[in-house]
Amino acid sequence: MKWKGNKKFKEVITEDGYHLKAEYIQESKYWWIVYKNGKVLYRAVAESEFASSLQTAQARAQQRMIKHLKSMMS
Repeated sequence: MKWKGNKKFKEVITEDGYHLKAEYIQESKYWWIVYKNGKVLYRAVAESEFASSLQTAQARAQQRMIKHLKSMMS
């Protein structure tokens, strides 16, 4: 998965319609969201869901996408 962006924002759009974003909010606080075909599947809302680094936010978005993929196959 090839993420594009800069030090404060990264995003990727997969071939199967997933759109993942991770972005800087404030020091040591990163937000993330997962879309599928334009519909929001999940986004970090609670304080405990925010990540402490951009890489961690990216990983959490990917994990949520994988969880959604697995639920679709069940």
